[in-house]
Amino acid sequence: MALLYSKQTADCLYEVRSAGASLRLYSNGVLHSQYNKNTPINGAIWDLLLLPGFFAPSLPKRILVLGLGGGTIVHLLRRFFPESHITCVELDSEHITIAKQFFLIPTENVNIVHADAYAFLKDAAHKKIGEKQRFDWIIDDVFQHGTGEPERIEAVSGLAETYLSCLQKNGLLSINVIGSKQKKQLKELVPFFVSAYQFNHPLYENSIVSLNRFDASTAQFRVNLKQHKVLDQTYKTCKLNYRLRRF
Repeated sequence: MALLYSKQTADCLYEVRSAGASLRLYSNGVLHSQYNKNTPINGAIWDLLLLPGFFAPSLPKRILVLGLGGGTIVHLLRRFFPESHITCVELDSEHITIAKQFFLIPTENVNIVHADAYAFLKDAAHKKIGEKQRFDWIIDDVFQHGTGEPERIEAVSGLAETYLSCLQKNGLLSINVIGSKQKKQLKELVPFFVSAYQFNHPLYENSIVSLNRFDASTAQFRVNLKQHKVLDQTYKTCKLNYRLRRF
């Protein structure tokens, strides 16, 4: 695995490494992003972060991504939801630089905001934005660097009203969680939504939880996936690997 970039700051070591055609971003040894432009769906956990969007009753037009990392999810969103406008909020300026210079994140209909993700979200909720300014889909992938395992410094359980104030009435919220503590916090959010599902990958501890303001149909979800050959598991060439169940 070749080292392409390294930078040590007062509290973090940033590294960009290549593994074949894949790029990987590490912060203090934690793998934050991985992307291969030749095989964007490659069986990794980042594939699962994309999947909740296929629950939506109509294609999401306005998407808010909290936590950019190297921008893997931006590549996937632009590929599968090309008509959407994406706002990404990232506190770490070095992650933004790396995402632009090494991961070459798309710029069309993509707005990068250098700010604290939850401060941005709370500010939008405080302004009581109108329905037209609300988001169809919020993807919460906020983690701190930590050492060895990504960590959260703010409990998502206390953000229910904030999320709802920024979501369309038929919107959905996806949250990347690791560990039993974070899953317990998420369970406190479930009563605020109509349906909730959990995506798991057999090789990762992470879960991607989809909280929906509508009665999400797993049958329709699978129909929507089959519109894309690379997401259709009936094809042997499909690398998508996930398990889906109610949360």
